Amino acid sequence: MTTFGYLLPTRGIVFSSTSTTELTARADADIVGLAQRAESLGYDSAWVGDSVLAKPRLEPLVTLGAISAATESIGVGTAVYLPVLRHPVHVAHMTATLDQLSGGRLSLGVRPPEREEMRQLGIDDERRGATLNEALAVVSELWKGATIDYDGDHYSLEDAAIGFEPARKPPIYVASAAFDPSSGFPGTIRRRLTNHGDGWLPIAMAPETYAGGLDHIRELLVEAGRPAEAITPGYYLDVIVADSESEALDDAREFYHNYYGEQITYQSDRSLSDAKIRKRGAFGTPAAVESLLADYIEAGVEQFVVRFPTTDQRRQLGVFSSIASTIQ
Repeated sequence: MTTFGYLLPTRGIVFSSTSTTELTARADADIVGLAQRAESLGYDSAWVGDSVLAKPRLEPLVTLGAISAATESIGVGTAVYLPVLRHPVHVAHMTATLDQLSGGRLSLGVRPPEREEMRQLGIDDERRGATLNEALAVVSELWKGATIDYDGDHYSLEDAAIGFEPARKPPIYVASAAFDPSSGFPGTIRRRLTNHGDGWLPIAMAPETYAGGLDHIRELLVEAGRPAEAITPGYYLDVIVADSESEALDDAREFYHNYYGEQITYQSDRSLSDAKIRKRGAFGTPAAVESLLADYIEAGVEQFVVRFPTTDQRRQLGVFSSIASTIQ
């Protein structure tokens, strides 16, 4: 069965609020309220992103704690979390606490931080992928609740324990931006997938490339002595449903400009601009969005994390739920 999660606009409300009072009101209505709305519409899960300085937003685990307290059964997840920006002992402690308080509802999507954000926080940005892998190893051991010793390249612990386990081991979704059919994944991502991955969560990948990547992951798992089906195939997809593709693309274009600022530049040639946006997801009529979703499901996707790159979150949440219900 295909499931659909909703990415909450924890950055969107920060960059579009004009005052602290407005942000406070929107944190309740546009974060907690939208999570409750997603649960009532049948979404499987509610997700949040992470960044401390690069793309400021509400802190993810605190936000998910508020969401889990205000909902009954919807899963909560990070798409994605940046563990390297915190010490892994803190990560293990916070995530185990959140999983306990939510009744075992946490999923943890992860990737390395941006180099500039690491520099700003005084964290060595060399071998950031390897640092993330080591952090995940420490977190996974601490989640077992026992006292551990750990002596790695980046972290060293002696007689360390957080004292309790999560309600269940939170599944770790490995985010990736690219897959090269000729060479596969970079070595650090391969090791992350085979050693720590319970799910795969790529972005901006054509369905045929996704299918090839999933086949490769399953081969890697078997080689590592794990079942080929040990990883849940997920996908992070931007979606805007509108009366026409041009309307949806224009809405997304404005959002990306506000969201990413100078990090995204569009050339004056409109067709090229549209092509860049199309690579990020599904934009257009309900029929067009449903068709692309079907292509990804055919490629193997079982868990979608959907972001609506628009200010009209409530309408998109409802419209897309109608599309999702026909697929489920």
